[in-house]
Amino acid sequence: MKHQLALLALAAAGAALAQTPKVALVNLEQALVSTTDGQNAEKKLDARFAPRKAALDQKHQELMALQDKLDKGGQGEEERGRLAREIDQKGDEADKETTQADADLEQAQQQVLRELGPKLMTVVVRYAKEHGYDVVLDIGSSDMPRLYSENATEITKEVVEEYEKTAGSAAPAKK
Repeated sequence: MKHQLALLALAAAGAALAQTPKVALVNLEQALVSTTDGQNAEKKLDARFAPRKAALDQKHQELMALQDKLDKGGQGEEERGRLAREIDQKGDEADKETTQADADLEQAQQQVLRELGPKLMTVVVRYAKEHGYDVVLDIGSSDMPRLYSENATEITKEVVEEYEKTAGSAAPAKK
């Protein structure tokens, strides 16, 4: 009898351990840009980098015009050489400026992530605990697409809503 009770207890414990963990899926990138804070940060970045983008677009237009002029021909050999050198020089300058602008934008985006990311993660963790999730997987930044998730729940929308209520800049001040 003792052995049967011990076996029954072990079987019950094994069954409890064998339960499927409750899994949540969240697209952190989408959640971040869906929050009011994320949208405001995006607008600030757009405003900050719009003049540089416009200037770079203008330089690319000028390069295309020079290239068209060269392609149409009608110039002497000396003029063709001068146009080719000008195109190369301006192309190199535009490439350097584009690379620098991309690096500056990346740095500014990383700063936004450093500011908003911890707030969003706090909300994700709290939401997961309050709703009994054992595992939360970020499906937004993975190069591997979500292939199958029968027992997982997508919580991105709920996380954004919770962020807006509790952590967003429009949330009530904590006392």
